[in-house]
Amino acid sequence: MNSLEQIAQFLHDHDDFIIVGHEGPDPDSLGSMLGLYFGLTKLGKRCRTVSADPLPPYLSWPGLDQIEFRGEEFSPGESTVIVVDCEPQRTGAISSGVLQAKRLVNIDHHQRGRGVGDLVYVAPEEAATSVIIYRLLSKLGISLDKEIATALYAGIVGDTGSFRHANTNSEVLRIAGELMDFGLEPARIAREIFAMQPLGFLRLLGFALSNLQTAQDGKLVWMSVSYGDFLRYGVDPEATDHLVTYARMLDSAEIAMVFREVSPGLVRLGLRANNVDVAALARHFGGGGHRLASGATLHGDLEELVSTVTSTAERYILTGEIDGRGN
Repeated sequence: MNSLEQIAQFLHDHDDFIIVGHEGPDPDSLGSMLGLYFGLTKLGKRCRTVSADPLPPYLSWPGLDQIEFRGEEFSPGESTVIVVDCEPQRTGAISSGVLQAKRLVNIDHHQRGRGVGDLVYVAPEEAATSVIIYRLLSKLGISLDKEIATALYAGIVGDTGSFRHANTNSEVLRIAGELMDFGLEPARIAREIFAMQPLGFLRLLGFALSNLQTAQDGKLVWMSVSYGDFLRYGVDPEATDHLVTYARMLDSAEIAMVFREVSPGLVRLGLRANNVDVAALARHFGGGGHRLASGATLHGDLEELVSTVTSTAERYILTGEIDGRGN
């Protein structure tokens, strides 16, 4: 694992970058991408930002129009690729191009191993990758401005649940306060992230909640939404990862799960908890993330996947084991 100082020196010594975040971009992924993009361009570097998936529709931060939606066609050429907020393999449809980069830098705050990359910095103790970018820009001697501050603040707000999650601490609040001094609009930023949805989503949410399932006296709670359900309500399935926050609201819930069939046979699993380590559960199914907020991508029949995962989660709640072999 490299140090943040080594990352800063590498960025100082090179001039041509492509910044990439994870599939299904969320506020921290976008905030860390844009914060770093604006910072590097202030140093006179050539810089692009690329996403494999479309961006959330209601965000209005500066620089979002600079992010290129590339789908599957992506070749970095001679540029150094910087992957933020995930492992390079989680960059979605452009991951094959990302992994072909001649120079690859990876900056992340999720609980994980080193992974691949010429330089890798992982700091799971940080509340958001946007916090890491804040520290990195400081080491590069880059002065903040309103554009950078908006991106980093929004990323922090997204990953702390508007400062409600357990990863919020006095240092996070101090950094957020410094960023707010650049004349940000915190109410607008929070509303765009958490409280702007089309009518179709609200109706889909009502449908999903009406079919909420529980087990183990409400300690395990889940909902599943099929691809057909998304089509019926006219909702983009990739823009609904926050559905899991509603399942988590059940007062007895120890583990909350949402299964979203984003295309036939492709299911996104979202996991949230208050105290249980759901990252271990996510890793069992090929995913990962934080101790209290994780996810995985699954392939197969939706009903069969729900049955398999919920059975495993029930065993985990009862015994603390995932596979029945002490793991």
